Amino acid sequence: MMQTMGWVQWITWGTGVLAFAVVIGLVIGGVRRAARRAPEQPSAAARVAREAQLSPALQARLAALNQRKDNGEISEAEYERLRADLLQQP
Repeated sequence: MMQTMGWVQWITWGTGVLAFAVVIGLVIGGVRRAARRAPEQPSAAARVAREAQLSPALQARLAALNQRKDNGEISEAEYERLRADLLQQP
């Protein structure tokens, strides 16, 4: 014998369908947002360091210095001075 669904079953079923639709919508929105974002470009500093054939240790120190500047720990002028000092060292 076939029974009809009661209101509790309808609410449960509707909530499940709604949750599924929300998840699908969020996935589609994330994909669209990622597609609009410009691809990450390699930094010019890394390219210059490779072309200048700097040692990996010096490249690491320059990257750490750049990170400090990006984090706001040092000013742009101090960054330029410290970077010039690093590049002057043999």
